Amino acid sequence: MRAWVGSGPELAFRLAELPMPSAGAGELLIKVRAVGLNRVDQNPKTSHFSHTEPAPAPIPGLEAAGEVVAVGDGVAGFRIGDRVMAMVQGGCAEYVRVKADVAIRVPSGMAWSIAAAIPVSYLTAHDALVTHGRLSSGSSVLIHAVTSGVGIAAVQLARLRKASLIAGSSRSRAKLESLVDFGLSLPLVDPYAGFSEAVLAGTAGRGVDVVVDNIGGKLLNETLRATSLGGRVIDVGRLGGVESMLDLNLLALRRISLIGVTFRTRTLAEHAAVVQAFLFDHGEDLERGRLAPLIAQVLSFDRLPDAIAKAKQATQLGKIVLEL
Repeated sequence: MRAWVGSGPELAFRLAELPMPSAGAGELLIKVRAVGLNRVDQNPKTSHFSHTEPAPAPIPGLEAAGEVVAVGDGVAGFRIGDRVMAMVQGGCAEYVRVKADVAIRVPSGMAWSIAAAIPVSYLTAHDALVTHGRLSSGSSVLIHAVTSGVGIAAVQLARLRKASLIAGSSRSRAKLESLVDFGLSLPLVDPYAGFSEAVLAGTAGRGVDVVVDNIGGKLLNETLRATSLGGRVIDVGRLGGVESMLDLNLLALRRISLIGVTFRTRTLAEHAAVVQAFLFDHGEDLERGRLAPLIAQVLSFDRLPDAIAKAKQATQLGKIVLEL
């Protein structure tokens, strides 16, 4: 099969012929129809998930959608011909294996490009916002890097869950304005210029109940100042750096829970639980098209290098998707 492989000192991507994978026990083999690209795909690894065998080469693509062409032993609930989407290891290939426990059925009528842009962003956002952040109706939320894939998904989920305030930070005023129709109620331009006062003003001095933090780094202490007593800060990404001078006094006085999340160290059962929690809460929204990822551009499979170059520029709003 054809697959994109990233290798070399400057990570030059090349199309390679690799052996056709087969569906092992508990797995599905998917004929890939579309792949959603994420920041991590700029530097692919052979292994991203601890519960999945490494790919035969550093193949980008952590999410894909396609048709089931083979079903492994012990799999129930899926059959050949089913349309599915999932977080995968090495999705930029003509075929990819996926653990059946984390596969999600693609709703009837949903385009492949839309399906391929859902798994990473929406599972991550739901896990942070709902499972760990415990966002409920009437709660308030701050989303750092709100114009990212996870950020946009978090806005949509917060709106569906009837959050009282949805604040979001980005360095791009134009991108922030584009998200107002999605439910963003308090746009914060350039978080490095300060944002806690605006958040406190927007919450009558209380601070937000939940923070989905995709930045971390030097912003952490100001994020704590913008968080309510007993609030939850969920560390999803570290675009602003992996280290911070944490004000432990502020953390303690405000009784804030600081929680880190990742899929890298989850067991298969834990990953499957994230999928099931998302479907339990928002499966109907998915079926009815109320969850709609923003797609910046759909390119053909052979244009992966162009897609990676565009993603590095970070000028687009929404996800770049490759179609096969």
